[in-house]
Amino acid sequence: MQYALSMFNTGQITLPKKWRMKFETKNFIAEETNDGLLIKPLTKDETVFYEDKNGFGIYCEKGLDTDKILKTIEKLNG
Repeated sequence: MQYALSMFNTGQITLPKKWRMKFETKNFIAEETNDGLLIKPLTKDETVFYEDKNGFGIYCEKGLDTDKILKTIEKLNG
């Protein structure tokens, strides 16, 4: 189902209540694709590594698993 969303002056959009109630999270990630924007709910066990104009960041609601971070860095370094 599609909904038209309006953006406030602050850049915020509101997701329809039906979608907010469907997913058991208040955290979402937005990704730019060739088709536009893709908004996905984040689960409590999910860690997200992201990069933007200010550098990079890590989001993890339960805290960071240092072993997972080290393995990801080793993987990226080959």
